Amino acid sequence: MFTPRLLPSTLLLLALAACAPAAPTAAPVDVAALKDAIQAREKGWSAAYLAANAAGIAALYAEDAASIPATGDWRRGRDAIAKDNQTQFDSTTFTAREDITEEVIPAGTDYVFEVGHYSSTGTAKSDGKPRTSAGRYVVLWRKDADGVWRLLRDMGSDAPVKP
Repeated sequence: MFTPRLLPSTLLLLALAACAPAAPTAAPVDVAALKDAIQAREKGWSAAYLAANAAGIAALYAEDAASIPATGDWRRGRDAIAKDNQTQFDSTTFTAREDITEEVIPAGTDYVFEVGHYSSTGTAKSDGKPRTSAGRYVVLWRKDADGVWRLLRDMGSDAPVKP
């Protein structure tokens, strides 16, 4: 219940609240520029893949990264991620690889979620038969202390991509 004797105290609190400094607001994120930056990193990933450079792929990941391929098994750390990719390169000669960023969702200033799709073609080393793969992926990127975006977590699924 409001009483007249509370009026001065209420007015004083409202006046003080109005004088309080506004909470700092974060700078707006340029999502288009962020998407371009992430897509450029994906192009580096695709180039390393086509070069069968497992160490080059692993270098795009943060030191504490983890990857979950379509098999569902975790690959923790750069060494495990490189080893997993090397297994593919040992069995297949890839002739095409493309990773396409569909959308990015900023999560603060140092993290961004990416959703995209990929496709690859190659030839099996054992029997010369063609191999194709396509699917979708989700990546959590982190901007490390050196200002470089690196994959922190990624997860992919093999499936035909529908537009």
